[in-house]
Amino acid sequence: MKYILDTHLLIFLGTNDIEKISKKALKIYQNPVNELFISQISYWEMAIKINLGKLIIPVGLRSIMLQTHQAGIQMIPVRNEHILNYESLPRFDNHKDPFDRFIVSVTLNEKAELISSDKKFDLYKSLKRVW
Repeated sequence: MKYILDTHLLIFLGTNDIEKISKKALKIYQNPVNELFISQISYWEMAIKINLGKLIIPVGLRSIMLQTHQAGIQMIPVRNEHILNYESLPRFDNHKDPFDRFIVSVTLNEKAELISSDKKFDLYKSLKRVW
């Protein structure tokens, strides 16, 4: 199965906050049969939040990137089809976060499931979220 990891999951894994991850999500992550991906936008989101002082990652973003690669999680670069798909996403008053919406676009475009604790993703009926 193909899965996209939400940014917070990437942070939990990179900072070894495993207890914050659901058993189901951890089982998916640990199963070598599953294909795991992150959107490049997640790195950008973390960089912006670190720069603004809204996110502190003691190990540093570079370390998170390296650990992600070493764990076999593949990075999906920003592509034109993701941007075009983003343009046509439904709009919801209670879900305006551009990073989350881009992750929705990538997940749908890549025909994957999203691993996230954020229930706001359930607004997108064609998106399958697991946690």
